[in-house]
Amino acid sequence: MTNVKWFILVIISEISLYVAAAEDDPTLVTLPDGQIKGHTVQSPDKNVYYAFQEIPYAAPPVGNLRFQPPAPPEKWDGVLTTTSNKKICYQSGDIVIDIFLTQTEDCLYLNVYTPVTPGNSSQTPLPVLIWIHGGSYTSGAGVRLFYNPGYFIDHNVVVVTINYRLGPLGFLTTEDGVIPGNLGLKDQHFAIQWVKKNINLFGGDPDKVTISGQSAGAGSVGLHLISKQSKGLFRAGILQSGTALSVWSHQEFARFYAFELGRSLNSNFTSDDSEELLKLLLSLPASDINENTVTPDIGKEAELEEGGGLIWLPVIEDESLDGAFVTGPFHEDIKTGNINHIPILIGFASEEQTFFWKNDSPKPATQAEYLEKDLSHLIGNKFNMTKQNKLTAGSKLKDVYTDKSFEDDLAAVVKFYSDESFTTPAIRHAKLQSNYTDVYLYQFSYKGKMGGHINDEMAGVKGVGHGEDLAYLWNARFPPLTPDEPEDITTRHRLLTLWTNFVKFLNPTPEEDDFLGNVVWEKVAPNNLVYLNINTTLEMQTNPRHYLEWEKIIDVYAIPPLIGY
Repeated sequence: MTNVKWFILVIISEISLYVAAAEDDPTLVTLPDGQIKGHTVQSPDKNVYYAFQEIPYAAPPVGNLRFQPPAPPEKWDGVLTTTSNKKICYQSGDIVIDIFLTQTEDCLYLNVYTPVTPGNSSQTPLPVLIWIHGGSYTSGAGVRLFYNPGYFIDHNVVVVTINYRLGPLGFLTTEDGVIPGNLGLKDQHFAIQWVKKNINLFGGDPDKVTISGQSAGAGSVGLHLISKQSKGLFRAGILQSGTALSVWSHQEFARFYAFELGRSLNSNFTSDDSEELLKLLLSLPASDINENTVTPDIGKEAELEEGGGLIWLPVIEDESLDGAFVTGPFHEDIKTGNINHIPILIGFASEEQTFFWKNDSPKPATQAEYLEKDLSHLIGNKFNMTKQNKLTAGSKLKDVYTDKSFEDDLAAVVKFYSDESFTTPAIRHAKLQSNYTDVYLYQFSYKGKMGGHINDEMAGVKGVGHGEDLAYLWNARFPPLTPDEPEDITTRHRLLTLWTNFVKFLNPTPEEDDFLGNVVWEKVAPNNLVYLNINTTLEMQTNPRHYLEWEKIIDVYAIPPLIGY
């Protein structure tokens, strides 16, 4: 009995010493699943902050968990080292991957960065920014190499970045529950839940969480705004160059493409049975699935081009299916207020399309020929119009941009696609949601070296291209440009001030600030489309781009219910 008592006393003593050690080591955090060991990093302003990288928020989606919703991770013994990023989800397409990163199915990790000392209960918890990366739902990662949080840290917020499944591994679905839809979105949702439950351990306030993203990340934020499952998990959203209303945020032919992928991987596969497809896909290496040869079948069925040439995209799920994440037409949900009623900050770059035609195909001349051949192509299929009304509306829409042929006015093609893919859906979203919540709309017009594309000019059109804002907020430049221009630095800190004010106060300009030119960022109203033009100065303006002209045409011929705009 004496030996047992002695053993118990020793164990209690060791536990007490360990707890004391943990309190003395702020890089050691105890999560419900186990302990993690982070490290300290220095911010651009030379402030020390704490970084915890590659924390597992879900079980590796491998084996029988492939093509299934995320599941909780297994608990671990000992201390898990979380001091670097190595794992990213499989990337589709011609993506250049850094030599220090590994594409893998085992990729459901997140990163937490905090300027306050973890475990110090005397500190006031800070607001939290969750970042959802973009990349067309097929590429990208939340790693520090891509999204360095230092500038946000210097503005005193806690930052979380995440990985989620991409391409076919994240967005292939049979639409009947056998291979569920929106797995990448459900990964994001699982990560947001993790933040809600655990961010207090890092000095973050779980009641002051803002979700944010750019491009497909912004489209994802828009879908979390709509999803009933996300209610109560965050209090605000930031959408940069994307929305759920964008044509590239929805796939209507998901089941068709799922079986096309199966046939592309095995020429002997002729079944239309979902269980048989799942069996085939589970038998193959993830790399084979990711590197499939399925492409949009534009030549065979023109309607399949919807989605901007992308295949692996979010879908509308049948509400009877277990775990259905989004179940209604996106546009109608926002229009009727069937959303999570939270304030948003939403906007776009001044000429989004210049980025794509500088880096990808097709080029403006190819697109000009495509549009001119059939003006109904300006409308596509997202407005449910009759064939004749597509031609009529397409002709009217062309007149908004040019009185020539598109082939003789390539600048008009660039401007049309900037609006069609990005600005018009974002403004529509802002207008509709302003009926129910605070909405702050912006256009990022500042063209600086820091954006990385200073010499971009397509078809005589100049402007800020897609993604240039990322360099200012996240130092996401490839390669980095030095030295920084003074005006670039000013723009960077204006953006960061506006963004973090919104995270902290739900208002980007809560008080007059000389640094911001004492501008007051007005809220959008359904009958007053005001926006902040962010350039060398900050100015409130009205009626951005060609939105009102689009609206006058589209709303005459569109047949509800609509999914996008």
